[in-house]
Amino acid sequence: MKKTVLGLVLGICMFFNNAYAITYDATVSGDGYIFNHSFSGDTSFNDYVAFSTEGIQNIIASVSGTGTSFTFTGFNLLDSNKNLIETGTVFNVDSQISFGFVKSVQEGNYYIQVIGESTGATAGYTGSITLATAVPEPENFALMLPGIALVALRSRKRITKSV
Repeated sequence: MKKTVLGLVLGICMFFNNAYAITYDATVSGDGYIFNHSFSGDTSFNDYVAFSTEGIQNIIASVSGTGTSFTFTGFNLLDSNKNLIETGTVFNVDSQISFGFVKSVQEGNYYIQVIGESTGATAGYTGSITLATAVPEPENFALMLPGIALVALRSRKRITKSV
């Protein structure tokens, strides 16, 4: 009896709230990638968008959605094994917009995880991943300059002693 009731409740929940979970590749575009996914009806989703980087690069990612009532609940950067690297900041402005993160990563394969819910006839989201070559910070140059000066001074003293 309990199994029958549990099965009936589970079936009703699935009928009234579809859940999507897909993994798909982002499309190369300019200095990065673009991605999108659309669906219809009341639904929740947990999607994985695959992309790759070359060398050490900064990842700048964002996503926005449309629908009668659309909410993002998660936007994350995952490694090739789908382990969490960075949790994105989710801003739901009028249930329509979410912005991700800026993260520097090594060369490899990664996923953007997009999680949310939508109610309405038609809904979807679009996003972008911009890849930029990591540039050393000014603090790194400030630390390197005294080191280079000491090496130059040391080699100059050696040259003067040998003459």
